[in-house]
Parts: sequence; C-alpha cells; structure tokens
Amino acid sequence: METKPVQADRDSENVQLDKAVISKLPPGCKVLSVSPSGESQWVDTAMIVVQFQDGGKVNFFKKSAGGAAASAMMKGTFEAEQALYTFVPGQVPKPIACGAYINDPSTNFYLCDFVEMNDDVPTTRGWASTVSALHLKSMGKSPTGQFGFYVTTHLANVPVNNTWQSTWEAFWKQQMESLFDREKQLHEPDEENESLKLAYLDSVIPRYLRPLESNGKSITPCLIHSDLWPGNIKPKSSSNELCIFDACAYWGHNEGLFPSRSGSSKYRH
Repeated sequence: METKPVQADRDSENVQLDKAVISKLPPGCKVLSVSPSGESQWVDTAMIVVQFQDGGKVNFFKKSAGGAAASAMMKGTFEAEQALYTFVPGQVPKPIACGAYINDPSTNFYLCDFVEMNDDVPTTRGWASTVSALHLKSMGKSPTGQFGFYVTTHLANVPVNNTWQSTWEAFWKQQMESLFDREKQLHEPDEENESLKLAYLDSVIPRYLRPLESNGKSITPCLIHSDLWPGNIKPKSSSNELCIFDACAYWGHNEGLFPSRSGSSKYRH
C-alpha cells in the first residue's frame, strides 16, 4: 500500500499517514489523499480517500489526539459509536478501529466510514424520529440491566464517570459529581458554588429522581447519545436521513439530558 499522501494533522502538514492507521484500511487499497475534514478544539480530523484495484474509491474519517487522555478518549469514542451503530446502523458512521500510532504511541486515533453531511439544522420531527429510534431499539437491552457504560466516555475532552449503577438516581448523581469535580480542578475554590453543588446532589436529585423508582415504579435503561446538539446530528447529503456521531453514550433514562454546548439548541433525549 502506498503511503506517500500526507496526514493533515494540526501540528504538522508533512507527516506520513501512520502505519497503525494504514493497517486498519481495506487490504490492497491505495491511499490517494489525506485532507482536513471539519474543525475541533480537541482532536485533529482528516478524510482519507482510498482506491481499490478495480478503480472504486471509498472515503474514511479519522480523528486523533495526543497526551495522557488520548487513549481513553479514542477508546471511548469507538465503544460509544459501536454501541449506537449496533441499534441504528443507518444513522451512525460505521466504526472501524481505534488505537495508538506506531511512530508516536502517545497519539491515538479513531477511524470510521466517512459520511458526507451538510450543516442544515435538523427539523424537530427528523431529530425526534432519529433519537426515538435509538431509544426504542435499545430499550431493555443494557448488557448489565443497569445504568452506565463499560468504558469512560468524554464530553469533548472532559471524562465522564460511567460506572454501572442499579438506579437512575445513583447514576445521575455520580455523573454530575464527576463533572463538578472537573470544574473544581479548573477553577479557584468557591464557597457559593460548593454550597449549590451539595444542595443539588443531596437534595434536588433525590427529590426529583427518587420518585421515578419508588412505590413500584421503575426505569428501563436505553442507550442514549447524551451529547446531541446541531454539531453532532446532521442531515446526510445523499438522503433525507440524519446522521448522529460523537456520542458520549451510556445506558440511561430516555429523557437524560446534558447541557448542550450550543445554549440556544438544547435537545432533550
């Protein structure tokens, strides 16, 4: 396989496509080009175009990151996307692989099929139909019967605690605690914020979530994306279908909600 095309990584414009990535591409194909694809604050992104011996061409999408958290980020991405693809393969780019670069083991990558999309904001009906399909098809199929996920996932570059819990209340509190702890690491101590945090964790969450699982009531976990905003759900260029990606997936309540990174475009799952 030819390796002359360069990889469009942010830190260099003249880096060969790493052999670890090449090894995950279809056997016998020829790499025609590697070019930037999309923008991200946290990862480098690229489209890889390959050609088969019969002349056919296929595009792949790769994102990569370096540093201490890179391995967990790419592993979490692969597992989350694979979980979504299991239930709604028509709406998720097919995951292919993740791993570390051979030439630089501190850099990790995620590879999947490339899906051409446009930047139109989905219609309310289209968004609801896509998300409900994921929830309905996965409902009751949590591998443990509990709330959580089997690896750490990330909201952008922020790790989320997905340890399995038997109740929705315990799981949601756990996730919120992990995000509060992250906030505390990044900023100076704040007594008012600490007080509000404790009130939210110890009073608000039990008051609103515990009744959902009391007096004979229960919640059946389904697989949710958890980070849906217009940047992560877009119309395909080839059809009227929507494509969802960059999941911070876990098994949870179908109305679980994380604050959107686009404040005016919050969606409830």
